[in-house]
Amino acid sequence: MSIAGAKAYFILTSYAVQLLLPRIFGEAKEFGLYSATMSGVAILTNVLIVATIQSVSKFVSEDESRADIALRQGLRIQALVGGVLALALFTSAPLLARLMLDEQLTPLLRIASVVVFSYALYAAAVGSLNGRHLFGKQARLDATFSTLRTVGILGGAALGLGALGAVAGFAVAAATIVSISLIWIGFGKAGAPGEKIRRSRWLGFMAPIWTYQICLNGILLIDLQVLKRTATEIALSGAMAGQAAVDLANQTVGYYRAAQTFAFVPYQLIISMTFIVFPMISKATSVGDREAAKSTIQHAMRLSLLLLLLVAAPTSGAAEGVMRLAYPADYLVGASALEILVFGVAAFALFAVAATAISGAGKPSMAASIAAVALLTVIVANRVLVMRAGLGEESLRAAATGTSIGMAVALVLSAWVLRREFGVFIPLSTWLRAALAAAAGYGAAHATPHGSPALAIVALAAGFLAALGVLVLTRELDREDWQALRRIARRDYSSRK
Repeated sequence: MSIAGAKAYFILTSYAVQLLLPRIFGEAKEFGLYSATMSGVAILTNVLIVATIQSVSKFVSEDESRADIALRQGLRIQALVGGVLALALFTSAPLLARLMLDEQLTPLLRIASVVVFSYALYAAAVGSLNGRHLFGKQARLDATFSTLRTVGILGGAALGLGALGAVAGFAVAAATIVSISLIWIGFGKAGAPGEKIRRSRWLGFMAPIWTYQICLNGILLIDLQVLKRTATEIALSGAMAGQAAVDLANQTVGYYRAAQTFAFVPYQLIISMTFIVFPMISKATSVGDREAAKSTIQHAMRLSLLLLLLVAAPTSGAAEGVMRLAYPADYLVGASALEILVFGVAAFALFAVAATAISGAGKPSMAASIAAVALLTVIVANRVLVMRAGLGEESLRAAATGTSIGMAVALVLSAWVLRREFGVFIPLSTWLRAALAAAAGYGAAHATPHGSPALAIVALAAGFLAALGVLVLTRELDREDWQALRRIARRDYSSRK
């Protein structure tokens, strides 16, 4: 429960940053510049976090007698990996800036290299605590980092230094948490001797995770990079001067990032399902219980679909009102992107659950391959559609459409794999009833006036209740579903204990 609480706090503080930064910056171009910088860096840091925590936790927990040496090895490996990545980012910053047609990115990327290195070491510390089952200490450390990061980013922006101040504040927070984490795990104290783990085993375990996570995070975040590059090209090809063109592109990115903030909500809500599904599928397949695996997959996918549409449909229907909840009036142009993207992210969230089931069944390379195809689709679709759309609101809709196409491809391919391997997916009857519920939810939210933040909340509630009502009336959602959720939750809780 402590880790779940820390995760919830992390999500809330992340949203606080995304919602408050535009108001502190004052100009959408600064928010776009910050977002373009950190979205690219986030692909690296998210990969480091997941792969490192899982690997260090695994090797620390395998044999308590060599927990100390596993930690020291993990820190050395991460110092090397993080150092190489950070140095590569620092030295290549001018090249990356030229690639993105924005020289302003150079100092931002160089400062952000501190974040990359810090994340590598921090993840090793967290993995050590996780492997030793010190979950309370891990939660406190994560919560401390969330607080430092929020204060650092917002405080840096508030100094009047724009995107540069926000990135610098992030870097200071990241460097600070490394020092704190090393103290908390007792780094520097004499550890128990033990047999070293072969480096090849470390890398062999981490490599597939790196591959999958790069693709997974790329699907979520690469569209910002493509949009920025393409929008800058379009602006420069017109009558605009260099800096004016760059500023317009950054402004466009800022509006799109604002839409992403709310579009990602369904994914954040459903991602916990993956932590439940993976061990259940792994256990069922390891003992040859295909029926249990099939049942778990079908329940997880079906319930995920229903829960996602209960959130996505009202959000899409009242997209403009949702943007009014947190952003200045000029950001409302991003509502058209939100209207499309929230359904794309819902598809991506379903894919994440399906990919977890595929990995749990012993086929992680298949999940990684699907993610790679989807990533390529997102890049190509965004490039083609944004180039055709030109600048303005249409470019935002184009980016949202391109990203949603790639996410839908990921879902379709994962559905095909699950059908082939287990002969099960979401029943057609569920899809039809869910579509009817989504239409009702969208229609009710769209028809309800949402010209103010208060009315937006009313519209969202109306859409949610309309969609829920259809699911209940069609008997798609019944008492057995709630009982299934409770059974899954109990199993998850027991496994964590």
